[in-house]
Order: sequence, then C-alpha cells, then structure tokens
Amino acid sequence: MTNFYTSSGREMTVAVISRSIQEVLGALTPVVLGIALDSGLERGATSSVWIIAGWLTILALVQAITMAFGHGVEIVLWMRTALRSINQVHNHVTRSGPAILRQRSTGEVVATTMSDSEHVGNLVEVTPRLIGSLMAFMTVAIVLLLQHTALGLVVLIGVPVITALAALLIKPLQSRQQVQRDEQGKLTSLGTDTVAGLRVLRGIGGEAQFAARYAEQSQKVRLAGNEVARLQSWIDGLQILIPGVFTAFVMWQGALLTMAGELTIGQFTALFGLTIYLVRPLQIVMMVITQFGRARVGARKIFNVVRIDPIAGTLDERLAAEDGLPVWDESDENPFDGPLFDAQTGILIQPGLTTAIVSSKPEDSAALAERLARIDDDEANVLVSGRDIRSLPISFVRDNVMLTRATPELFGGQLRAVIDAKHPYEIVDAPLIAAREKVYGPEAVAPFHADEDRDNELLDALTATDGHDVLSSLDNSLSGEVTEKARSLSGGQRQRVALARSLVDAPKVLILVEPTSAVDSHTEDRIADRLRARRSGKTTVLVTSSPLMLDRVDDVVLLEDGRETIRGSHSELLRRAHAGDPAAQRYERVITRQTGADA
Repeated sequence: MTNFYTSSGREMTVAVISRSIQEVLGALTPVVLGIALDSGLERGATSSVWIIAGWLTILALVQAITMAFGHGVEIVLWMRTALRSINQVHNHVTRSGPAILRQRSTGEVVATTMSDSEHVGNLVEVTPRLIGSLMAFMTVAIVLLLQHTALGLVVLIGVPVITALAALLIKPLQSRQQVQRDEQGKLTSLGTDTVAGLRVLRGIGGEAQFAARYAEQSQKVRLAGNEVARLQSWIDGLQILIPGVFTAFVMWQGALLTMAGELTIGQFTALFGLTIYLVRPLQIVMMVITQFGRARVGARKIFNVVRIDPIAGTLDERLAAEDGLPVWDESDENPFDGPLFDAQTGILIQPGLTTAIVSSKPEDSAALAERLARIDDDEANVLVSGRDIRSLPISFVRDNVMLTRATPELFGGQLRAVIDAKHPYEIVDAPLIAAREKVYGPEAVAPFHADEDRDNELLDALTATDGHDVLSSLDNSLSGEVTEKARSLSGGQRQRVALARSLVDAPKVLILVEPTSAVDSHTEDRIADRLRARRSGKTTVLVTSSPLMLDRVDDVVLLEDGRETIRGSHSELLRRAHAGDPAAQRYERVITRQTGADA
C-alpha cells in the first residue's frame, strides 16, 4: 500500500494542498460571515461590510477552484493506483504461470484484478480529502477555543470520541465484505468456466444444470451483499444522526451563552456555521474508514496473489530477464545441444533426433513432457548434458525448450501475431485499432506495414502444418482476425496453428503432446512428413500413439509403469512384436487400439 502513495507523491501533494485549502477556507467562511454580521449590527451597512462581503466572494471562488482542481487530481490518483494494481497482478500472473491456478481459481484472479484493485484505488483517492478534513477540524477547534474555551474543548474531544465509537462498526463490516468478496470470486470463477466450456455444455445438454448452479451462487452473493448493505446503512445513518445530535447540543450551549452575553450574535452565527461544517469532516472520516475496510480486503486479496512463487525458477530470474540482463554467456556451450535424461523414467532423449513416447497411460507421458520442459521444479529431475536442468536460468530454458500441449492456448488478434507470438507485431488487434481511431482520430493510429520476409516464414510454417483451411477461413490473409482464445477456429485448426507457432519459434528442443489428435488421417499424414523435414537435425520429443506419426520418427520409447521398457524404431518394434517379444507386443496393443484393430 505504501508504494501506491509514494509512487504518486507529486500528485498526492498537489491533491492534499488543494483539499486542505478548500476545507480550511470552508471552515473559515462562517467566521468571516459572523464578523460581517457583528459589523453590520454595530455600524450598519458601512464600507467594512462590503469589504468583508468581497472577502467572502474571494473565499468562495478559491474554494470552488481548489475543489475542482483537487478532485481532478484525485481521479488521476484513483485511476493510476487501480491500473498499477491491475498491472501488478497481471505481471505476477504472467511471471508465475501455472502456479497461480494451483492456488487460486480463474474467477478469483479476475475479481482481484478488477474489483479489488478499484477499492485500493478508491482509498488512495479519498486520502487527500481525509487530510483536508482533519485540517478543517483543527481550524474549527482552534477558532472555537479562541471564542469559548469550553465549547472548543467539547468539539476537540467530542468529535474524535464519537468517531471512534462509530468506527467500532467497521470491523464487522469488513468481515461481511470479506464474505461477499469470497462469494463474488466463486461466482466469477463459475461464470468464466461456464463461458469457456459453453460449446461442450451445449453438446452434452448441460446448460440448464450450469445455469442452475450460477443462479444458486448468485443468490449467495445477493444475500452476502444484503448483509453488507444492512450494516452499511446503519453506519450511513449514524453519520447523519451523531453529527445532528452533536450539533444540537453545541447550539443549545451556544444559545445559552449568547443569552448570557458571553457570545455576540455574529459569534453565535459563526458557531452555528462551524458546528454544521463539522458534519462534513465527520462524514468524510467515516467514509474513509469504510473505504479502508474495503481496500484492506482488496489489498489482502492482491497480496495473496502476488505472494505466490513460480513453480519453476524464481521471480528474481524472471525480472532479470525482463530487464534485459544477460542470463547465459553466449560463448559457453549450449547444454541443450546435448542429450536430455529423465531420472524418474530412465528415458534418454538423444540430441538431433525425433523421439516418440508411447504409453497406455496418457497422464504418464504428459507428466514426462512437463518434466522435460521444466514446468515444475519439484518434479523436473532432468539432466541436460549431465547438468540438472533446474540449475540453469529459467529464461534460458524457456528460450531453448518449447512444450505444446494437445489443447494449446492461443491469443486473439491478427493471425500473424497468433503464430509469431514471440515477436508480436505492433498492431495486432483490429477492433482495438478501430476504437482508438474513432476516439482519438486517424493520427493516433500508426500505419501498419507487414514484414514480407517474416510473413513468408509464417506462411511456410502454416503450410508445413497443412493450415491452408485456416487461411481460407480468414480471407486468405495473415491479417485475418482470430477471436479471443481462437474460439473462431476448430480444434484441429487450433492444433495446427499452435504447431506452426512452434515451428516458427524453432527451439533447440521441441516437445509436442498429441499434436494431431484433432485432425483427420490424411492431414495427419501430410503433417508427419513435413514435421520430420522441418525438425531434421533438431531434438524433438513427440508424445503420441498415432502410427502415422510414429512411422516418421527416429526412436520410439514405450513407457510402462513409469519406466522405459523397450526402445526402437516403429517398424523394428512391430517386427519384434510379430516375433513374440512381450514388450513389443504390448507396444503394438497400445498403438493399434488407436486404429481400432484387434489386439
């Protein structure tokens, strides 16, 4: 929280000064009015009355200017703090990767990014108002002490005591806000999961069931919100009742003093104005206390996200890579030019070859792929050229090893940016550019010039993955717009675009998990040939049970019960199976199951 204040120190100072001037002048206005009243009653409508009236006009103008200026700066503080909170969560989620989803749901992260960040921003926004109100309170107390010591002490002691008593309701309010926030996170998570799987839900007729679950959770959020609103209404009511009772008491005492001749009519009028004005600082203090409760809940949620450490590498490593600091001496030999060895299964991946992993348990082969890609340091007991992969900088590993899963994640935007994700083009989102041009004018949009040589590389990679139908569905152009998460593409198209992305990136080690599971056999056959040509001489690990893919690899490994049991080429293993080798026969049963042949 401190960083949000110090990072906007200049704006905060300007806002505090503006609000302090506004509030102090507002507190002094009844005093000047009282002086004018006494002067008029004593001397009549003399020049001094008009001079004081002029001062009142000046005070009103300065108040209006400082209030408008201060409020504008406060809005800047709110937006800047909220956006910084959003960026902080976004950057940490990006750096931490899958570690976030192991501890937080997608909906909770989304709620933290949006609502919690806004509450933190609101607290920073009202801080100048709070400081200005405290300055106004001190001004009122000093003026009252000068006019009448007893009344000044009543205000100086009574207002803080009343505020502290009212603040006792804040803690239970925070507890109810926490419950509401948790229920809202669950609702957001349910909504995002439902939208993400909407196509599947429609296919299995599960829309009604999920709609019922969403309605049930919505009611929980509503009930939690009612509990918050019920207590909040009491606090809001007390903000009116307590100052009203306090004002009535002070005015009663002031009236007695005036009748006793200890206060003049002008002083009594000033007392009335000052006491009424005290309602504003008291309401602002209560509002800030309430907002502090919301911001505290939000800040705790943000902290719970940013305190999650990556499951591979460290945050310091990732920050160093983002700052452009060297993570590997280019003059040193690259260990990824050598073999990879998985200690858990005993599988050795030879450099420069395409090795296929076959298993009757897909979860075992998928776990092997994640270990080789160092997704989780707790599991990645892998040696690269004899070195522990976990001893290498994580950004260096990511530069040299790429893992593409069977259900790949793709971004939206122009097709060229979806494929060339590592080097995205400056303009990749046509709707965003259109909106920017509409709001700010054509001059706000930089002209886009495609790199023809790079585009040819992307088209070549797309051809290698037989992605001609992807192009045709997007007006035969790399500028075609792909929707969010590539939902406009079929499952097979998404797989081929992801495979094209892998080929464009051309890592030292490419790990593919069932890259053709969603395409037909003719397309798979063409992809197998082209993939072999594109990855010739480079280390490639292929997790698949497809005979069409297995027939094009250099080495096939059968993984059973977590260990390597047999190795060889696809044709060699089939020959050994026909010759009666039990391990090879088990291999044959695994792959023929995919084709529907009898075991």
